[in-house]
Amino acid sequence: MENTKNLTKEFAAHLAGNEHIDTSEIFDAVMTTRDRVWELIQNRLSLKEDMRCADLHTFDDLKGEHVGRMRTFTGDASPVDWVIHSNIGVPQNTFTNIHLTIYLNDSVDVPHLGMAFGTLPDAFFYVDPMPRYEPLSYPEHVEKYLAPLNDIYMSLQAELFEAGVKPFNAAMPFIRGSLSPVALAGVVPLDFYREKVEPKIFAYVEHWLKLVEAAKPVEDPQARAQLKQRDTLIRRNIVHLDPANPIAERLVGKPLADRLVRILCAEERSE
Repeated sequence: MENTKNLTKEFAAHLAGNEHIDTSEIFDAVMTTRDRVWELIQNRLSLKEDMRCADLHTFDDLKGEHVGRMRTFTGDASPVDWVIHSNIGVPQNTFTNIHLTIYLNDSVDVPHLGMAFGTLPDAFFYVDPMPRYEPLSYPEHVEKYLAPLNDIYMSLQAELFEAGVKPFNAAMPFIRGSLSPVALAGVVPLDFYREKVEPKIFAYVEHWLKLVEAAKPVEDPQARAQLKQRDTLIRRNIVHLDPANPIAERLVGKPLADRLVRILCAEERSE
């Protein structure tokens, strides 16, 4: 099994409009994963939909053709601050980008859950319990929340090596720096994704849900303020520096692309 795709060149090819590969089968597979994960989360956490972006539940590209969906949620009786449930791209034209990201509020210090899928043109996946503190400054946070996933993380690295699949290395230093020590991310053939990756994604989600359900409140007001400040800054930086943003702008134009960024940052919301 071989994966020789260079993500930097892939993005450049998409932006230039040179890639037109039908990735519908892969898109359906990763979208199914996202939807099954979303069903689990909805069944376990109390959420309510934020309707500020109701007009973008489906949106078109500059040619008037359907190209994406955007929905957002907040916590109801759960410590959820902001949920992004979205996708953009046309699988018949290679590139797609699918998101399910759950940011928690400052009442708990459990990691956020970052997830993304797509076609580049193989199956792209990313799932990460995003730390709420700087890992090197708070090793106890790493040990409590991330270390239990280390065996799963290490097993995937071994399976990638054995299968001859190149490990994922984001081109941008900032993006590499945004990944936690146990982030699962890669671009892999569909069979490998189904057999080796998807079960690990569900294991990560189950671990995260149990953490949220067992979370103890952060009582100290100063600690909560620090969590909120860091969460806001990191969310904004990650969204604004996403290497997929130029593709979104090419597809839907700058005004809508800028609005999508604001929504991803939770800067456009009802509450």
